[in-house]
Amino acid sequence: MRYPILFALLLGIGLDPASAQAPQSLEVTLVEAQEIALKQAFSMQYARLDKAQAERDVKELLASGLPQINLVADYSQYIDIPTQVVPADAFGLPSYFNEFLSGVAEETGVALNAPPSDPNALSELQFGQNHTANVGVQATQLLFSGSYFVGLRAAQLYAESKEQSIQRTADEVRQQVAQAYHVVLGAAQGVMILEQALQLVKTSLQETQQLHAEGFVNQIAVDQLELAVQELELEWSSAKLQVPLTQAILRFQMGVDPNTELTLKDSLEDLLSQENGLALLSQPFNAHALPGIQLQESYVELAGLDVRNQQAKGLPQIAAFYTNQGNAQRDAFNFFDADGNWYPVQLWGVNFSMPLWTSFGGKQQVEKKRIQEDRAIIGLERMRQSAQMEFDKARLTLELTMAAYQNRTRAETIAQRIFDQTYAAYQEGLVSSFEWTQARNQLLEAQGNSLSAVLDWLNAQTELKRALSEFE
Repeated sequence: MRYPILFALLLGIGLDPASAQAPQSLEVTLVEAQEIALKQAFSMQYARLDKAQAERDVKELLASGLPQINLVADYSQYIDIPTQVVPADAFGLPSYFNEFLSGVAEETGVALNAPPSDPNALSELQFGQNHTANVGVQATQLLFSGSYFVGLRAAQLYAESKEQSIQRTADEVRQQVAQAYHVVLGAAQGVMILEQALQLVKTSLQETQQLHAEGFVNQIAVDQLELAVQELELEWSSAKLQVPLTQAILRFQMGVDPNTELTLKDSLEDLLSQENGLALLSQPFNAHALPGIQLQESYVELAGLDVRNQQAKGLPQIAAFYTNQGNAQRDAFNFFDADGNWYPVQLWGVNFSMPLWTSFGGKQQVEKKRIQEDRAIIGLERMRQSAQMEFDKARLTLELTMAAYQNRTRAETIAQRIFDQTYAAYQEGLVSSFEWTQARNQLLEAQGNSLSAVLDWLNAQTELKRALSEFE
């Protein structure tokens, strides 16, 4: 009885709603998020499957040139046995025997009593049995084929190119995860800025309401602050809704479950301290080191092998074969009877085939493949120039965003100083609520611009890393 009880306990544990529905919690830095994405992102999974399939293609093509052994069996029943028509004397006696019989008849005086021969007479004959079966094995071995060896090299090169494709996909995944990570941090930072501003305006509203009750300010100042509170509350609520949306995008880019509770361990300040834009700007550009360029170079080599493969089709193809079968012919379906006879059929040989004249069709096919090779070469040069342009653009963008970040940071410092001075003067009654509101709006705008500049700088560094393929 203890086994059913144990099974029930295990079943109960497996069906525990709390354990089955508990969301997974994940705390990650940017680098950790990228590492997870390299394992779990959908595009990476597809890339690895493409590589695995290409490796299987190589093995499949290799196997086609090795010995092939097949079990063969067939059964047929003649409803009507074929009739063969032959001349009537096709199976006649030899001429010397006929002469001998004629001599005997002449000496003995006894006539042969044979009907006169008719040279136009025909005999209808049927050979074989109604039921026929063959069982045996057939083996073949490719001895020589130019297309086979060229195709095998092409398949191997294609499998190797899939590794380059994985590296290119990995760079794209790292970039996408980094940008999504930046957006999540930016959204959270935006919420914090609006929350601080809202708290400040609410405090000011309470103070202004007290001053209004004591007769020091008019109702307009109170109304303006109440309007500011409503506007900031709306912006704050909208910003909070953006945070889970940005996290959902990051989870998707990482390839983790949508219900995962994601916590980011890096802050924008951490990433700014980790990144070194000046070091990236000093990196030399090497197009050959890019996975995309390496992949296109493989395509050029594959196109050249395609030309050679088409040329190899004009070479001989030689294969050996061996057949060992048993044949049975019966007047009834009794092939499983042990006392029935099976007659051996055994042969081997060599097949040779080679095109002799194709009316220049083969030449045209080779020229078509050469055109494809030329297109691949042009595509490689186009990609090199495009990669150079992308690098130049990413480098210039990083320089501009670095300058913009420094400018926005100084502007935020100035706006904060103006706001602090204006707020102190407002509390002393030296400036109006309008001037204080204007200073507050300037500070919010400067903080938003500074946050945008930080994100632009981080994304520009990510773009340049991808252009250089310099992800750690």
